[in-house]
Amino acid sequence: MVDLRLTQKKAVMAMKSFGLRFGAATVAMLLSLLALSIQPAPAALAANSYPVTFDPNGGLGSVQKQSLPALGKALKHVSFSRDGYAFGGWATSATGKVRYADKAVLKPRGPVRLFAVWNLTVGKPSIGLHSIGALLWAEEFGGAQGAQPNSANWTMRYCGQQATNGGGACWNNEPQWYAPAAVAQDGTAQGNAVITTTHVLQAPNNSGQCLASSCQFTSARFDTQGKVSFQYGYIEARIKMPVGGANWPAFWALGDSISQVGWPNSGEIDIAEEGGNLPMRASSAVHYSTVEQNTCCDNATYDVGEVVNVANYQTDFHTYGMAWTPGRMDFYVDRQLFFTSTRQSIRSTAWPFDSSFFLILNNATGGFGGDYSGWSKSQMTIDYVRAWQVDGQGSAVRH
Repeated sequence: MVDLRLTQKKAVMAMKSFGLRFGAATVAMLLSLLALSIQPAPAALAANSYPVTFDPNGGLGSVQKQSLPALGKALKHVSFSRDGYAFGGWATSATGKVRYADKAVLKPRGPVRLFAVWNLTVGKPSIGLHSIGALLWAEEFGGAQGAQPNSANWTMRYCGQQATNGGGACWNNEPQWYAPAAVAQDGTAQGNAVITTTHVLQAPNNSGQCLASSCQFTSARFDTQGKVSFQYGYIEARIKMPVGGANWPAFWALGDSISQVGWPNSGEIDIAEEGGNLPMRASSAVHYSTVEQNTCCDNATYDVGEVVNVANYQTDFHTYGMAWTPGRMDFYVDRQLFFTSTRQSIRSTAWPFDSSFFLILNNATGGFGGDYSGWSKSQMTIDYVRAWQVDGQGSAVRH
């Protein structure tokens, strides 16, 4: 503390030596201001510290809570990890941008929660004859548990056969309602989108319309129409297929031109299509028009390839991919080539597959899926969808 009485006497003497004369009250006020200005920083500011907690935000491991003084101190070195990702820094929200680098100095003004930011570092797949290039686009489904897939990339659909509704949904007398609530991310470290298909006895709420003679399932369909388009490249998804007859899961694509020229003139690419009654079979197909005119549907035909008795595609994850270059599409299961379609091999002069396409994920029911086998719920689990350049070709365009 400053002793104002002693200081006052010294100050008066000093002022007199310079010929200055002030009243005692004035001197006291001046000294009070001086005392305030030379007081040390409040002890609370120097002593205060605040807890900093670290959220792995999809990563694995643990970083112990840290106590940092208000005057600042370096953050702990990150010890989280995440397969296929590199740590990019800390954000102040789960979806925020990087605010602090690893071991950055932080000066807290209260309790702080930091979230790890992850940068995708996906390795290039090997698919034999083709050369894989840069990663063009990826959806890792790494959102919070219960959240729907990223709406910047995907639109959840109800049944509706308009071309603007993802090219049209619920054809083929499929006995399901599509409901956005039937797909959600699972919040795991791996990150998955899960389509839950449910057998129901009556029409559920908020599930749109049934376009079959009768419906007995709810399920989900979502696509990138109008949001992300693809032309050429190696496109791959990792999926665990749903168990049980009547399930009809697919990973496929329709031409962006469908709203102008209709189906089949737009082209359809079925990268993966499975019938739930045949768990040991995986297939791909291309659908196209037999004539180069905007008509539907007696002019439609298709070519198909399949893999049989190699694996049970319902008991674990498998990869389903297409290497797409001008005039050619090669189809893969677990990165093994099993089917090729080319401009020369199809049975038509119409080849719509050199234009841009959008991607679709869904689990329909009936038809291709075989007879219903008595299950109450079945799940199609999608780990990721990724697109790379292949042989120097490929683009992914955000709209």
